[in-house]
Amino acid sequence: MLNPLAAPDAVEAAAEPLLDLLQDCNHEPFIELLHVVPVTGTTPDHDRMQGLAQAVFDAGGWGSGYQVGGPIRPFPSPRAWRDILRRQVTEGSMQPAAKWPAANLRTPDEIRRAGELADGVADLIEAHLGPVRSCGDVGDPHLCYVWWRNLLLVSDSWATILHLAISD
Repeated sequence: MLNPLAAPDAVEAAAEPLLDLLQDCNHEPFIELLHVVPVTGTTPDHDRMQGLAQAVFDAGGWGSGYQVGGPIRPFPSPRAWRDILRRQVTEGSMQPAAKWPAANLRTPDEIRRAGELADGVADLIEAHLGPVRSCGDVGDPHLCYVWWRNLLLVSDSWATILHLAISD
C-alpha cells in the first residue's frame, strides 16, 4: 500500500489529464481528494460516517470550519463511488456538453479516455487507502460551485472525501 497521507497530492497529479478532457471555455472542473484521516475500529455506521466526514473537514485546508449537517447515508455498495466518478466524467454533469448547451461534444474516444482516466484515479485512491469498505454522499459545502458532489470514502484504516465540482 502506498502512503495514505500522500493520496491528495497523487490524486491531484493523476487527475490533471482527466480535467484537461473535461475543461471547456465556460467552466472549470475539479477532482480533489481532501485530507486523509485515520479510522479506528470497524466499518462505521451512519453516525460514525458523519464523524469521519467532520474529521476530514476539521483536518484543515479546504472546507475547514464547516459543520457536517446530518447523517451521511451510505451507498448500498462500497464500489458505488467508482461508478459515480466514472458516470460523471463520461456522461454526467462533468462532461462539457452537459454543463453548457453550446459546448463542444466530446468524441467517443475522448469519452472512453475520460472513463479510463477516472478508473485510474479510483485505482490510485485505493492503492493509497486500501479498498474502500463504505462510502456515501456528504452534501455541502458547495462554495459557489455550479455543480458539486462530495463523496466520503472509508477504508479499513483511512477516511477522506472525494470532491467533484464545476465552477464558472
